[in-house]
Amino acid sequence: MAESIPKQHRVARAMRAGGPDVLVIETADLPPLNDGEALVRVSAAGLNHVDSLVRSGAYSIRFPFPYAVGVEGSGTVVAVGPGVPLCPGTRVCWTAVLGSCATYVVASARMLAPLPDGLDFETGASLAHAAVTAAGLVRHWPLQEGSAVVWGAAGAVGRVLVALLADRGVSVIGIASGARTGAAREAGAAAVVDRSVEDVLQAVRGHTKGRGVAAVFDPVGAATYETSLGLLAPRGCLVNYGQLSGALPAIDLGQLMDAGSVFVTKYGPRARVVAPDEIGDLISEALALATKRRLATDVAGRFTLDQVADAYRALESNPAGKILVFPQVP
Repeated sequence: MAESIPKQHRVARAMRAGGPDVLVIETADLPPLNDGEALVRVSAAGLNHVDSLVRSGAYSIRFPFPYAVGVEGSGTVVAVGPGVPLCPGTRVCWTAVLGSCATYVVASARMLAPLPDGLDFETGASLAHAAVTAAGLVRHWPLQEGSAVVWGAAGAVGRVLVALLADRGVSVIGIASGARTGAAREAGAAAVVDRSVEDVLQAVRGHTKGRGVAAVFDPVGAATYETSLGLLAPRGCLVNYGQLSGALPAIDLGQLMDAGSVFVTKYGPRARVVAPDEIGDLISEALALATKRRLATDVAGRFTLDQVADAYRALESNPAGKILVFPQVP
């Protein structure tokens, strides 16, 4: 029996710049479907740190307030517009769809990736955003051989990044801590360094016979900058894509020369290496790898839509896992 097509949905909105307290749940009309669009019933919405940065009003990406929050999720196609190859009933996941913290979303079908059999909604809502970020990093500094270091290799982006690099023939050294080192190895790392008990610089130099690596991918920022430069082979590149410990210091060109004429770059959406109509395909690549390796992080918290403010508070406490919102749960 076909599911009825709703005319309205419940959606979380940020009413003004600020913390989670500025979020409210509203009921709003759903727009009609245009060519190439699909209506999806949201089963799980994945929260991301970029959501909080944008909501602060001080980030480089800004939206006029009020706006619907959340960009990542998974669910079931309910209806499609003209020119959409997906059938109602197809399970999908996505990212870069603003307003994903809602009971339903309307999205471009090119941004939706069908969920393979064996992967559930929680996995889809935990992998989609990380998949596109990791795919962008791989394109930003492309490697087809050699070795690379991935900091945070057991994190959401780190696991997918390790898998994508390994799938391209790169020998990955994953850096993680304690029991989480196993996740980096499961994702495809050729070697793992436990930063809680090992000297990272010494360990990586040992794995590379003293040469260093062609690239270091780092979401940490200030705390790892000096070490990361020391991990690079001559003319290698440090690719920073986050600042969990603070922003990078001012770049000293003399220091880069002394380190082997190495490069430093900061990856972000303005690199424009991922087009919107590629998003679904890039997520699908990661999902295919996830059917062979465990890439999704553990779920650290599950919340209803009415608890969305609490969900974002949990996200901002830096949990060791994904925070999910389930809009269909009363």
